[in-house]
Amino acid sequence: MAYATANELIQRLGSLYCDLYADSDGRLQLLEAAADIAAASAEIDGRIGKRYEIPVSATASGELLKHWALTLAEELAWSRSGKSETPENVRLRAAEVRRMLDLAAEGTMVLPGAAAASGTDGGALLIEGEEPVFRRGSMERF
Repeated sequence: MAYATANELIQRLGSLYCDLYADSDGRLQLLEAAADIAAASAEIDGRIGKRYEIPVSATASGELLKHWALTLAEELAWSRSGKSETPENVRLRAAEVRRMLDLAAEGTMVLPGAAAASGTDGGALLIEGEEPVFRRGSMERF
């Protein structure tokens, strides 16, 4: 689940959208904007997934997650554009979002209304059964 939409990214970027998402022929690339939103949302989920059930669907956290996703997607848009450098204010905002995500993952910051992760980190699966008939050493002629 994406925490923002391509249209919200277009609104955020305003006139910069055409510069950042136009191909060499000047055609706008909507799929790339949607891909940047998806990548930003995946980064958010990857950073907070051990602490919260993902995707976070809590309404109380929605606006914050949308803001974070748009900020990370904006950074991706600049890096995709082939422009010489990502503007410093964009880099600093993205770094601040990542810092906040790390705080949320550590539990220092709380995402309002977000459900805690189930706490299962996987684990081992033990299977009991009869002794195997075929083993590496007994399969030479098969």
